[in-house]
Amino acid sequence: MRKEIDSLLVSQLKEGDIRAFEELYERYSAKLYNSVSLILYNKDIAKDIAQSSFLTIWEKRAMLDPEKNFPAYLYTIARNLVYKETERLILSNKFVESSLVSAEPVDDSTIENLNNTYIEEYIGQLVGSLPQVPKKLFLLKREKNLSNKEIAAQMDMSERAVEAHLYRTLKYLKEKLRDFTMMFLVY
Repeated sequence: MRKEIDSLLVSQLKEGDIRAFEELYERYSAKLYNSVSLILYNKDIAKDIAQSSFLTIWEKRAMLDPEKNFPAYLYTIARNLVYKETERLILSNKFVESSLVSAEPVDDSTIENLNNTYIEEYIGQLVGSLPQVPKKLFLLKREKNLSNKEIAAQMDMSERAVEAHLYRTLKYLKEKLRDFTMMFLVY
């Protein structure tokens, strides 16, 4: 019975139904939060991961398969976010430990460099997850420093289409980066 209801809700969500998303959130957010909280022993991080998991569901709603097990998919997303958070915490702890052991004091520039490294890695992951065309356009613009006109000629599309793709891509990256830095500043 539950699987059939989930399947129906996922079908509706796939079509952009916000009420179906809210229903799935109501059904699974508390369980997901509790599971993550038991793993990490940190309620704030568990809350962030649960919310990020549902944000990912919303962003990837068009790719959802109503016949698949929704809770399993949701928990897989959360598990991957837990792995990333654990890795970040381990790296951060190793950095702090090595700084304490060394005679060199940790200054703001060292911490800023570490933060920049995390942000650069995250941006790289975001760009890597973009669909093929926006990713290629973004890389041509940022890495090869091509003009929109040059990109349009190379990609055989209008300059206006290039501008629209780049605008949407930059908007997406800025939103994700804002969320990431907000989460990063909490720690």
